[in-house]
Amino acid sequence: MRRPASTATGRRYPASLIAGLVGLATWLTLYGCAPGPGETTRDGTGPAIYTRVPPPPSREQCMRCHPTIAHLLRTNGGRHARVDCRQCHLQFHTFEPGRTRREDILPRCTRCHDHPHGPVLTRCTSCHQEAHTPLDIPAGRALANGCYVCHPKIDKEIKTFTTQHTRLYCTACHHTRHGYKPRCTQCHQPHRGTPPMAGPIRSDRAALDQCTNCHNPHKALKVRFPADTANTTCGLCHRNAYTQLRASGTKHAAFRCVKCHPGQHKTIRRCTQCHGEPHPPRLTENYRTCGKCHGVAHSIVR
Repeated sequence: MRRPASTATGRRYPASLIAGLVGLATWLTLYGCAPGPGETTRDGTGPAIYTRVPPPPSREQCMRCHPTIAHLLRTNGGRHARVDCRQCHLQFHTFEPGRTRREDILPRCTRCHDHPHGPVLTRCTSCHQEAHTPLDIPAGRALANGCYVCHPKIDKEIKTFTTQHTRLYCTACHHTRHGYKPRCTQCHQPHRGTPPMAGPIRSDRAALDQCTNCHNPHKALKVRFPADTANTTCGLCHRNAYTQLRASGTKHAAFRCVKCHPGQHKTIRRCTQCHGEPHPPRLTENYRTCGKCHGVAHSIVR
């Protein structure tokens, strides 16, 4: 009687079982697995199930495997959210590391957009880094170097009316994202007065308007102000003139400062623009200015 075969674990199996398993393995190696229902055998007999080429995946199928991309398009996709995946992705699931290049597979923006920013800015993804949220543009050197292409008026202003802002990259202020507008007080201290006008300038305005109401940040020293600017605003910097005007008791005290100093800072209207020529020429021929007799307009001598 033959002894059972021994295994590496010490367990013993009948030799007939071992021989049967070896034979089965040899047969499977030579002839393969038996075909299942509807499958084709090696000799071509039997029905085939892989002859029909399936259609490309639908948008819903793309979303099942790429939920993050679907969320980006749904929440911040802009006009790209109206475009089917396959309109851009003509090739998909074909990337093989070391054998294919991503730039050969990824969609080309110019298929739809040509070069909307002209011949200077042609590397779309240097600014539009995420095609599924195309208008969410992070700040960076590439964005800063190209601002003048889309914003030529602002570029001209900041170079013509030179201030310390002229030395800065646009992204020094418009950091984080394209379109971000900073608070001026991130770098500058606000104008503040002394009693009885203590407090931040233009407290009736929103935080950003408190500065930009008078200062265009791209020509910050070209100060302009609207016709409704309160006298207390001017008084924060021009306290003597403000105090004299209030104490004068003249009709001038009822006017806003901007009536005589309209539009641009340091503008001074001539007295004759309001008063005409109240005195005969013989009386004024020896006096070049009204102030020779009447003093300053903030405290007129009558």
